[in-house]
Amino acid sequence: MAHFYRKLLEDSEQKHEEAIAAVTERKPLIGPQGPSLTITKPADFTPMSDVELARLAHEQGKAVELNDDNQIVDKRELLSAGLNLSAPNTRRVGLQMTTKKSEDTTEPHIHRAAGTAASRREVIARRTAEMRHQMEEERERQQEQRERDEEESRQRIVAKRNTETDVQDAKTRYLERKRRKLEEGAVVTVSTGDVS
Repeated sequence: MAHFYRKLLEDSEQKHEEAIAAVTERKPLIGPQGPSLTITKPADFTPMSDVELARLAHEQGKAVELNDDNQIVDKRELLSAGLNLSAPNTRRVGLQMTTKKSEDTTEPHIHRAAGTAASRREVIARRTAEMRHQMEEERERQQEQRERDEEESRQRIVAKRNTETDVQDAKTRYLERKRRKLEEGAVVTVSTGDVS
């Protein structure tokens, strides 16, 4: 048995040596240290503006839209298969905006998302009025539903009440049953009557 296991180990070691020799004969992919899996930006990488990206996309036949600030609206059209590097850090832009705001406090903030130039206060007032209107409509709808439910329950109660004709019909049926029982009782006593 020892000879069998020794032979098995020698065969597996030989296969391992052949695999290592085959790998070392190939040329390394990147540099002398072997392949590098780190993803880095090229040294001469300069981000292109959205206008340039849109122009290149139009040349390639892609439909790309720019907003009023010359920024691409939907960048999914520009993405290709593979790795897509993220946009630059926007947190720094937010810090720049806050410092600029502290300098220019006299100028009112214009909200452009509404389609027309409107101040933030006007937009908030419009939204608040719309919410009040919706809440009032909901209250009215609930009140109407409550009234409908009450009316339906009243209709059911009225429908269950016995009318004069219903009472009279029930009385007639009762009297008819009572008369039949009395007649059947009289017939039974006559037929089983005493014969003396």
